Amino acid sequence: MAKSAAEYQRAYRERKAEQAKLAGDPSDQIADRRFFEYVPDDGNYQEVLNYLEWAGISRKAVPCFDTDDDPEHDPENDGPYRGSIGRAERMVGMLLDAATELAAIINRYKRKEISDQIQEIEASDLSDPDARKQALADIVRLQKMLDQLEKRVRWSLPQWKVTGE
Repeated sequence: MAKSAAEYQRAYRERKAEQAKLAGDPSDQIADRRFFEYVPDDGNYQEVLNYLEWAGISRKAVPCFDTDDDPEHDPENDGPYRGSIGRAERMVGMLLDAATELAAIINRYKRKEISDQIQEIEASDLSDPDARKQALADIVRLQKMLDQLEKRVRWSLPQWKVTGE
């Protein structure tokens, strides 16, 4: 059976993505210094450590960039070995994944608690007109909270990966 144009295009994109992955980051070829040599000169890495420490993550748990090693490198998934810069880029991705998952957990928790509160109000005795009026106001307020939690937020980050040329 012949492939459709969409299938040819999909296969082409997959081949290009695989080639780009195997080629690595083109900025690696023009760098004069390795990433681990640069980090001590950039005073902002201390800020990264401060933020993580304020979040309860011990500085001892955060990899330091004092060598150009990358012990967790996986050639199957990570492409060519890139040393400390490859490890740093993966750390950014993993921290973003962790933040995304934690945000989702918080979101589910708040939505459940708000929904439970709405159900509790709906199940309460609303025969008194003042109580009914207050309950409706509370439900409207809680529903606005749920509506806000339905929205997505976007954070602007500097680009940290370079692909292609």
